[in-house]
This record gives sequence, C-alpha cells and structure tokens, in this order.
Amino acid sequence: MADGSFQINHWKKKYLQYRIIIKFKNVPENIKMLQDLRSHFKIGTININQHNVLWAINHKKDVTYFLTLIKNHPLLHLKTKTHTTILKMIYALDHKMSYNEYQFLKEKENQGQWLWPCNKPQQKKNLTSFNENMKWWFVGFAEAESSFCIRKNGNQSWSISQKDDRQILESIKLYFELPNKILKKKCGTYVLETYNLKSCICLVQFFDNYSLKGDKNVSFQLFKRHLLSKQQSLKCRV
Repeated sequence: MADGSFQINHWKKKYLQYRIIIKFKNVPENIKMLQDLRSHFKIGTININQHNVLWAINHKKDVTYFLTLIKNHPLLHLKTKTHTTILKMIYALDHKMSYNEYQFLKEKENQGQWLWPCNKPQQKKNLTSFNENMKWWFVGFAEAESSFCIRKNGNQSWSISQKDDRQILESIKLYFELPNKILKKKCGTYVLETYNLKSCICLVQFFDNYSLKGDKNVSFQLFKRHLLSKQQSLKCRV
C-alpha cells in the first residue's frame, strides 16, 4: 500500500510552507518507480528509510508546478479533506497569502464559516467510462490501493479499497462491470473484491495495456501467469 499528503505548514508563524509527499513501501521496484517519476518531472527529492521510500516536494516553485498539473488534469479520487487542502494550497500560492491571513481563514473554518475565496469541493459523480487520462489515473490508484491474490486452493482474487469513499469504488465497479458487492469494514474502509474469473481476466487485459510500474507489477505478473495456466479464453471489454 501507499500514502500521500498535501501539507500547509509554517515557519515560526511567519511564513507559510508547502509540502507534497508520496510514500511507498521500501522495495527496489518502488524505489525505481519514484526515482523515474522524479527524473521525469525534475522536482523533489527521494528519501529512503528502513520501511519506506518517499518522494518529497518542498520548494514553493516545485509545489506550484505539481499543483498546476493536478489543476489541469484533475484527480478522479480525492477525499474531501485532501481536495479542500489542494484548493487552499493553489489559492494561497497564487495570491502569496501571509501566515496571518491563512490563520484567520483557518480559524473561521474551524468555527463553521467558509470564508475562502475558492469554492468548496463539489460532489463527485460515478464514472461509467474512462478516457485515456482516467485509465492512467486508475493505474496509479491500483498501484497504491489494490491487491492481487492467489489462494492456497488455486482460486484468485483482485481487490481494491479506500477509506471513507465508496463512490470511487462504485465507478471502478461500473467501468469493469464487476458483479461483486462493495463491502464496508468497521474501520470505515470500503472494499471491492472479485473472485470472478472473467473479471480477473478482464483486469489482466487492462493492466497488460496500461502497465503497473512498482512493486505491484511483481504481484500482477504472478497473478497473470496463474490465470494463463488455467488456459481460459474469455473475452471482455477493457
């Protein structure tokens, strides 16, 4: 699994500081993936500790550039809190907001008053079709939040989960025509899991065309070989 965050901090209550973090498990495939991303965008630094590898974007110019990419190519999945933080970051950077101005708006928001000059995030709608950008977005989402599993009895399953957001899983279920129900765990995490052979083959065909890059690709290749060994020839839409 992976994690990411958009942060608005401050230096001694004088200046606002902005930070974007993308974090994966520390394995060679994930290190290479984040190094490739850093090399492509030419921003941020790669930090590695015992358990995780992080791509950290700290400089204001680099954060602004990255947020511009998100603004021009909106992410399909954003928790309301994260989406709100991104909108605040974009506005604060565009208008060179001071710490005092930010703190005033933050305090009013905590009191239930939205005084930010930018609109609150709108309700997301379910998607029944993915364009090219959406398909690559799904690859990144699956890289972080999905699992390929081969059971001891020889059966296979694919699952994807997200905390406090059923809607994005509904869109994935609709697009891939998955027959399975979305379940909610006690912790608030929603899970979409399919054992259906045709559905799994459909997902394999999708990821053959839109390849995973990190550690998830290793488990996908094992999953794919397992399905091929069953010598099935089902067809589906991707």
